[in-house]
Amino acid sequence: MPYLLSIVMICLIASGCAGGNVFSRLDRNLASGDCPAAIALIDESGGAYGGNNRLLYLLDAAMVHMQCGNLDAAQSNFRSAEDLAERLWTESISRNALSVIANDMVLAYAGEDFERVMIHLMSAIGYLQADQPDEALVEARRLDTLLAVFNDRYEKKNVYKEDAFARYLSGILHEADGSWDEAFIDYRRAVEVYREDYRAYGTALPEKLVADLVRAASAVDRMADIEGLVSADRIDPSGCTDEPSDQGSVVFITFAGYAPQKVQDMVVIPTPHGPVGVAFPRMVVAPPRCRSGRLSLFGEADFFEADLELVEDINRIAVKNLEDRKGRILAKAIARAVAKQVAIHSIARSSDNRNDQRTIEAILNLVNILLVERADTRSWQTLPGRIYMTRMHVPAGEYTVELEACGGTWTDFAPLSVEPGSIRYLFRDLRYPVSASIETKQ
Repeated sequence: MPYLLSIVMICLIASGCAGGNVFSRLDRNLASGDCPAAIALIDESGGAYGGNNRLLYLLDAAMVHMQCGNLDAAQSNFRSAEDLAERLWTESISRNALSVIANDMVLAYAGEDFERVMIHLMSAIGYLQADQPDEALVEARRLDTLLAVFNDRYEKKNVYKEDAFARYLSGILHEADGSWDEAFIDYRRAVEVYREDYRAYGTALPEKLVADLVRAASAVDRMADIEGLVSADRIDPSGCTDEPSDQGSVVFITFAGYAPQKVQDMVVIPTPHGPVGVAFPRMVVAPPRCRSGRLSLFGEADFFEADLELVEDINRIAVKNLEDRKGRILAKAIARAVAKQVAIHSIARSSDNRNDQRTIEAILNLVNILLVERADTRSWQTLPGRIYMTRMHVPAGEYTVELEACGGTWTDFAPLSVEPGSIRYLFRDLRYPVSASIETKQ
């Protein structure tokens, strides 16, 4: 019978979107410090992700290689992921027709908007690890451009219009080059975004950024331009002298927790022709275990310490980003439900018997709700949930490094040499004790 064939075809479409998930095994390998096993697993697991999840494979491969210090391989995967996401996004209109038949899971995953932005942010941090600040600055700019493209397309309805942390990093990189005018512009804009847009994420304005803005404003004689952004007691020209010539600085960036995972919610709506299921995704956040920390530098005669500050709450950005497009998701889900109802009703009418028609409709509606109607719950699982940072200006010299976080003290950093006028970048992923404490100089 025609409707039986339809049931079979629908089930085949639904089952075809399932893909292998190796994240839990990767996570165990990294948590146990076994980078060779993690790299071997990701290198051999491309097929396990499935063809529709190629983007997720590339993103996970990039993060695993970055975690294990294979920075060239990480960047290669980031570039491939960026190119694929752009192509899929460009083709989204033509691809959407298929998803109306079944669900979004039958489509190749193009990434959430914030995930595509994070490709550039993670890539920038990877370039800093590799001591390639110019490339890191390029990624920060490309990130800003991509956000502008998204918000132009969505008529600026998203809260996530600019990335404050990327702006902050851009300012630091400009300062390192001696481009104080550009550094001032980036620092000021970062402060504005933290104070305005990032209030929606509960992310406070970092104190270290305020200090950097005041220094930059003093350097370019634009103290009047930060009135209203910085409290009056911080705008004290007498305290904004240039750094001593024998000083350098240390920038410490750390990842904590995991990005949120998507789960499915479904609303079942009764209709004259049977119940209709409308599925949509929801973000579930697991708060990171480590939410604070303190970095200490021990020199021959000096001791410096600073608390880590939250600079990027990827969890909250992801949740708000999904909320911002909820209307678009529901509109598509409802259109899909209507299209399926029309198809089901048409199939049922192939029988002349009224009772058979009702039976066919009941069966197909049940199959649709249980097997076919699905929200797209795919996500970039190796992405961190939060990013913390601190910065210290210290005299040139040799230092040992100590980090207090996660209820313990970590001392397995390489000896740190700070040269006059240099910036040292330190990195730590608090999710994994294996994390190589990569230190770079600029």
